[in-house]
Amino acid sequence: MGSISNTEAPPDINQPSHTARKYRIVSALLSSSLPGAGHLLLGKTKAGFGFLLAFSILVLMYWPLRPRSWLALELLTLALIVLCTVAGWHALRTPSQRAIQGPRVWLFWLIPCALLLSYCHSNWLLRAAGVRPFGVPSAGMEPTILQGEHIVLDLTQYRDSKPKSRDIVVIRKDGLFLIKRVIAIGGDTIEGKDGAIIVNGNRLEEAYAQHIGNPEAPAQLNEFGPIHIPPGKLFVMGDNRDISWDSRMPEFGLVDEETLAGGVLYIVGSRSHRNRTDSR
Repeated sequence: MGSISNTEAPPDINQPSHTARKYRIVSALLSSSLPGAGHLLLGKTKAGFGFLLAFSILVLMYWPLRPRSWLALELLTLALIVLCTVAGWHALRTPSQRAIQGPRVWLFWLIPCALLLSYCHSNWLLRAAGVRPFGVPSAGMEPTILQGEHIVLDLTQYRDSKPKSRDIVVIRKDGLFLIKRVIAIGGDTIEGKDGAIIVNGNRLEEAYAQHIGNPEAPAQLNEFGPIHIPPGKLFVMGDNRDISWDSRMPEFGLVDEETLAGGVLYIVGSRSHRNRTDSR
């Protein structure tokens, strides 16, 4: 009787099974969404707790410490992106008990996922910290804030304090968010004479204001008042005085303090990333 020979090669125990690969991929995605969680699933407790600690430190830097400059916010966001990406990559490449080599092709899928997840983290962490970015679509606040620039808003600035004259604020009006400068507050009396702004009998020195000359501008942009501001109300104006729609217009009127969305922390634009909100 002849014998039938087995020509198949013996299985390579160093090659990961299909189930082990799926297990590692899920762990990598988990570590990308919550750095260190996938490592704990793989039994890599030391690396897992290390990534979790790093993530916790970044969360604390978002809130309650809060980034107070645009550069700090950029660096914090970059650190979060790097952490999520490295944590996912490390979980995918770290051998488990059942797998020595990982599926390299998944690294190309992992990086975009990590970038998306880190963006989601940054978004909710910013909201938890009480800050929110806004785009500026109009030229009403030029030259302080150029059209097309972005601002970062402090949503908590006026929860326990009152706005002050010359603060740059964002208000909610008719379903829109508008950025203006506070010129007069409750108890003040304001009037305009030939483009000059007079508050409580004193002419304001406004280095931030711009007059571009608009022949079609309504007369009340330059001549108005005197107007007495009741408590809880604000008189707001744009820095680009000849085109800004603001409290000088009867249809706009005074602004309730309750409509304040917050104060501007810093401005992000083409000219610089420095804080220009305190110009006088």
